[in-house]
Amino acid sequence: MKINKDLADAVMMVSFIILVLVGTTTFDNEVTKNVTMGVLGLITVAMLVSRITGSSRKNENEEAF
Repeated sequence: MKINKDLADAVMMVSFIILVLVGTTTFDNEVTKNVTMGVLGLITVAMLVSRITGSSRKNENEEAF
């Protein structure tokens, strides 16, 4: 599946900003806060990995031609 580099960057930045906002907000239930931060952390890491793998694939394709 092909992922646009700009889309991966945008999702990564937005999820990181929301992760910081959730981390600094007080919640009534700490479990909800931890689950939300965990999910946002996974999204951030997934976008970082897709960005890195997309860059390396693009470099391999450019060298092939």
